[in-house]
Amino acid sequence: SKIKEASAAAVAATISGTSAMGAVKYMGEAKKRQVVLVTAGGGAAGSFAVQIAKQLGCEVVATCGSNEKAKLLCKLGCDTIINYRTRDVGEALAKSYPDGVDLVIEHVGGDLFQTAIQHLKPKGTLILVGYISQYPHNHLQETHPPVYTHGGVSYEFDLEDIFWNQLVIEVSGTQQIISGKLHPSIDSAREARQHVQEMVEDGS
Repeated sequence: SKIKEASAAAVAATISGTSAMGAVKYMGEAKKRQVVLVTAGGGAAGSFAVQIAKQLGCEVVATCGSNEKAKLLCKLGCDTIINYRTRDVGEALAKSYPDGVDLVIEHVGGDLFQTAIQHLKPKGTLILVGYISQYPHNHLQETHPPVYTHGGVSYEFDLEDIFWNQLVIEVSGTQQIISGKLHPSIDSAREARQHVQEMVEDGS
């Protein structure tokens, strides 16, 4: 239903959507027919990311942790849904996308970050929108930093540092990009916010 006046829900949706728009379209530069992995796809920013990627013509795979969120993702047009409570995410990705994914929109951190980057194509991009599994208030907090091993070399990622300092890191050897930056410029952030406000008002 169309939102006719400002509300807390509309404001929250606009914030989440603007983050997702920046991650998918502006920093992630998602293109038609690319495979986009959205972790926590049933969440506030994740559900926007799924919709935006679909609008851009991408094939979208998303993770979630409940049947309810899986149903939501199905309604949003998600192509592949992985409930991490009932399926191993790494095995599911290897089976459905043996060549890897082009873009990851990451909200979880920890082991899922590690799995996601292992299935990211060379020269692929991972945008770090959040790392909820490592937040201090999370009673299931993962305290160990994710480690990525490629070609016999191990990389340890400080997600807090990447996120809060908006770092953009290139993994040597694979040319994969890990970005804690969601918008390349103020102008892109304004444009994203406008687009998302229109989505919210249209009820899409």
